This record gives sequence, C-alpha cells and structure tokens, in this order.
Amino acid sequence: MDPDADHNTPSYWELAKLKFALGLPEHQNDAEMKNKLLAGIVEGDMAPYYISVCTDLGWNMDLALLDKMLAVNKERQAKFDAESDGDSVSDEDDYTSKWQEKLDYYCSIGDKENAQKLATTKSQDKSLSIQSRLYAVFGLFRISYFHGCDIFGMKKAIEKATELIEGGPISGGAGDWSSRNKYEGLYSLAIREYDKSARLLLEAVPTYESYELASFEDIVKYALLACMISLPRHELQNNLSKHGEMAQALKLKCPDHCEYFSSLYECRYADFFVSLALIEKMMRVDPLLHPHYRQYVRDMRLRAYDQLLQAYRTFGLQRMGETFGVTTEFIENEVGRFAADGRLLCKIDRVAKVVITKFYVNDEKSRDNQVFYSPQAVHDREVLYQKIIKHGDHLLNRMKKLARVIDF
Repeated sequence: MDPDADHNTPSYWELAKLKFALGLPEHQNDAEMKNKLLAGIVEGDMAPYYISVCTDLGWNMDLALLDKMLAVNKERQAKFDAESDGDSVSDEDDYTSKWQEKLDYYCSIGDKENAQKLATTKSQDKSLSIQSRLYAVFGLFRISYFHGCDIFGMKKAIEKATELIEGGPISGGAGDWSSRNKYEGLYSLAIREYDKSARLLLEAVPTYESYELASFEDIVKYALLACMISLPRHELQNNLSKHGEMAQALKLKCPDHCEYFSSLYECRYADFFVSLALIEKMMRVDPLLHPHYRQYVRDMRLRAYDQLLQAYRTFGLQRMGETFGVTTEFIENEVGRFAADGRLLCKIDRVAKVVITKFYVNDEKSRDNQVFYSPQAVHDREVLYQKIIKHGDHLLNRMKKLARVIDF
C-alpha cells in the first residue's frame, strides 16, 4: 500500500475519528456513524480493530463476521511469512520493502500489538539504514496517533526520530528533517504548543507529501487553528491571506475555516462567533483536538474581545453584546471573568453598563495630560507586573515557613 502514489490518505484513518465520535454522549446512538464505521471495518477486514471497537463501545460482537475477517488476516499473514523467507528475498531493498508492507498491513487492520512489535524491532535494528529505521519510528507515531492519540507514544517517536537524524552519518538530510517536522507539528498541536505547531505546519503546507499521516486538507485546518490562537494580527495576514498555498487551500478545500479567519480579521464579530461555534463542534469530535476544545474556544473569544476593546476607552455592554451577537448578560459575565483573572485589561462599570479599558495612564506631572501607550505594550507590562507580585508573595510565604523551622 502506497498512499503517496495517488495522494490519498488511507481510508482507515477516518474510522478512528468515527470510533472516537461514537464514544461521545451525543453520538452514542448515531446509527449512520455506526453503519459507516462497521462498513469500513468489513471492507478492510479489520478483525483486530473490530474486537477493539466492540470492547470499547460495548457492541455485540458478530462472531461469524469476526471469523471471516480473521481468516483473511491469517491468509495474508501466511503470505507475508512465506515472502520473508531468506530464499525468497533477493536483496536488502527487497527485504526492507517486505517488512514495510507488512507493517502497513498491520496498521491498516488496526492490529496494534503486532504493528508496535514489528515497528519497535525495526527501529532498534542497527543493521538497517537510517531511512528504514525512521520509517519504523514514524510507524510507531502513527500507531499511537490512530489508537486513541497516545501522547506519550507520539512523544517517544518524535524523540527517537530526532535521535536517529542527529546521529546519522551526515546529521540527517533535509528530507528526514522535513518529514519529522510534519509529525512534530501534529504532536505540538496535541500538547498546546501552538506557536511551534503553527510554524511547523505552515512550513509543511507547500511541500506536503506525508499522506500516510493525514490528508492535506486536515493539515491545512490544523495549521489554521494553530495560527489563529498563536500569531499576532499582522502575521495572520502574512501567513494566511498572503500565503499562496494556504490561501488557495482554505478557499477551495476549507471554506468554513476560511470564514473563521476572515471574520475575525475583518472585525465581523457576530459572524466570527458563529464560525467559532462550528470550529468548536469540529474540534469536539476530533481525537487530537478534543482535550483542548474548551480552552481553545475560550481563548479565541478572549482574543476577539481584546481586539475590539483596544480601539476604545469605553464600550457599552449592550452594544458589545449586539456586536458579538450574544446577550448583554453573557458579555458582562465573560468579560468580567477575564478582567478579574487579569487576562483582559479592562473593568466593568455595572451602574453605567459600560466596559472601561485601561489602555492609558495618567502623567504624574499634570492631571490634565495623559500619556497613551500601545495597548499590547500596556497589557504585557500589566501581566508581567501581576506575575511578579504573585510570585513574590509566594516566595515570601515560603521563606516565612522556612524561617520557622531553621534555628538561626
């Protein structure tokens, strides 16, 4: 199986997303999803994955169907074993292609145990070339990614790939680093290192060829999500609307994500909240993004509030609610919570029903003069000041506790 040949991601990747979605309360009884998942399993004769699905989702196992798929798997296994005999393998390249094909087959039927065993053995085999061992390491990453997004397993694979590339005879070729970076881009997104993920995935878009990992469309979506939460406004324009490959891919393949970006950039906040709700729905059923969707959506709302308020000294709560297409009570509660946490540089006058921003300071020399600073500069300085005070208090408290037990 060579997914790169026709730039198609293996179909079994979609089954992992379906399985995850069916594990969520709102989709547990979704008949269409169940039928689609079962059809994909039957089509691929995925006996090991069928056992996993029935166990995890509480399905009644069809033993006749299972026996039929196991028979196909055993027949294919016997064929691999026969082809791997020494007499049947003419040279090293032929031997490498045989075990790689076997590993791909194990992955395609969801046989986690045998796939991990084979990939681990080959990744540690020093008689193989660096490229062959990297193939096995990337296989370990995909196995961890496919079976429940195992962050620890993905991390170990990235570390092993880095070790192999840096320890190679020429410290790894450009192609080795490029492949590793695409995998690390997804891993960084999974652990909320959005800045790093955005940089790596943006670099991957123009020359993306790792279709065994994810489709080009998915990589574009992930790159956009990472950029939206991590890059400043001017870099968003340069990397999304002025980035040829990204801009074209967003318009043609990801119109909802394109609207998500453009609505925020063009200050159409009501439309942005609608798009953000769609993004939240997509993230919730994505096994890679699900653990972060609440934090991500909350921080993107914060970014929208901050972008709006930077241009004003005061802003009415009712007008702000209308601007974002939500109720005044929602705005008052959420903006108040962000302000209390020090994440939004403003305060709420509940009597006058306005938001008062703090993007200005009084000049000490004259009450009539005011010195204005960049909103972002004031915000950064305010946050830094609050962190210093908080950590300073913590340090003093620890020193007092230590003083009680030390005899001077």
